[in-house]
Amino acid sequence: MFFKYVSQMLLASAIPICFQITSRILAGTLLIVTLFVAASGKAADTRNLPQLGDRASSIISLEQERELGQDFLRSLRAQAPTISDPILQEYLEHLIYKLALNSELQDRSLELIIIDADSINAFAAPGGIVGVHDGLFVYAETEDEISAILAHELAHLSQRHFARRSDAGRQASMTSLAGLLAGIVLIAAGSGDAGLAAMTAGQAATQGEMLRYSRAWESEADRVGIRTLVDAGKDPRAMAAMFERLERANRFQTSRIPEFLLTHPVTRDRIADSYNQALQYPNREYQSSLDYQLMRARVIVNTSRSPRDAISRMQADLDSADPVKRAASQYGLTLAYTESGQFERAMDYLNALKKTHNGKIAVMLAEASLHNKAARYDEAGSILKDALRLSPGNYPLTMAYADVLLKQGKPERAQNVLVPLTSKRPNDVHLWYTLAETYGLANNIVGVHEARAEYFVLVGNFDQAITQLGYAIPLVTDNFQKTASIRTRIEEIHQMRMKREQRNS
Repeated sequence: MFFKYVSQMLLASAIPICFQITSRILAGTLLIVTLFVAASGKAADTRNLPQLGDRASSIISLEQERELGQDFLRSLRAQAPTISDPILQEYLEHLIYKLALNSELQDRSLELIIIDADSINAFAAPGGIVGVHDGLFVYAETEDEISAILAHELAHLSQRHFARRSDAGRQASMTSLAGLLAGIVLIAAGSGDAGLAAMTAGQAATQGEMLRYSRAWESEADRVGIRTLVDAGKDPRAMAAMFERLERANRFQTSRIPEFLLTHPVTRDRIADSYNQALQYPNREYQSSLDYQLMRARVIVNTSRSPRDAISRMQADLDSADPVKRAASQYGLTLAYTESGQFERAMDYLNALKKTHNGKIAVMLAEASLHNKAARYDEAGSILKDALRLSPGNYPLTMAYADVLLKQGKPERAQNVLVPLTSKRPNDVHLWYTLAETYGLANNIVGVHEARAEYFVLVGNFDQAITQLGYAIPLVTDNFQKTASIRTRIEEIHQMRMKREQRNS
């Protein structure tokens, strides 16, 4: 079956541990999501939505999609430069789940991955995988606009476009598909020119048909996505507005087409269709989201060439009549001056921000970060402890508090803070990585091996995960319960490895 072949190619290109890769490798990896379904064949009827037991489900079941999605996610975690920013992660998770609750998704078990890339892109993969490039925050000026892109991607999932395209492409030439995937792998290996040549050769015969299918399914995703926006209380006109911004970015780009446009072609007709659909709904005012503008300022600061560049960009809205933009500017300047080591200037902007938004978690984290960066660990710890009393178990606050405890030389307390998060966020690769480091500093060697094992599972290196747990067994021979627990986990990972091998055989 074709999805097995795709999964095999994904896993073949996996790297056990690597958080830094070139943008060309990332582009090659992400293209898989949309290009592996680009085969020719008869177009499926887009008027009827797929249901369990229909033709799409008979080709690839929801369970098979989830298995393929997990394989893809592990491969992506292993290869892509991902963002470890708990507050940004939590913001996006909340936004995506709000959209999902108002979407047509049957299975709303979603997993988010944030890619460290300045490009304009978001993507969805079978099994509820949603990816966002942090560069998208720079181009989406409002929460409604970024919601439009996310709602569009959720529509690809809810309409099961992967299964339906696979059905449409059952009689496709495996030679052309193999050429396409081989090109992607070559790009991932760093052979850019050879990879592009292979992709061009592989696509030549099917490119026209692929474009027609792409337009049909993209149009459906637009329609369904706009309905999701309306039901979630977002501006339906944001879809067309974001497409217009992307189209303008493409028009003035001389060196690189925005990645989103490579896999989601935008035409003037498509923009007009989106506007026309939005006209079906009453026109009303939509309030600006402070949370989004704070996260947007955060991304702009973190992706700027230097703190000086970030300061210059953040000062643009400092005197804005819009209180939301003004607060975001103060927040961004607090972060930028903190990063540059100008703590007094940072505190000036933070104090101005606290006059109107003192209770926001983002503001409390910014204050704690300022003290942490200035090596005032007691002050940082006090702020975070007080915040956690108000929001116990909060993900970004907990991660920040653990970091301060480590700076204070208290790894035992840090591990006690982090461990409860693992039951809430068992698939958080950055949490397991941090916990492994924390266990090491606390001289908890068994914990180190267990946390490393979970990390390796999440990046798809099952052999190394089993090896790590094997190291732990001799250290707990006097603890029957712990030994049994570790052996059980080894068997679970072994079964995961066997199932993957069966899918790829």
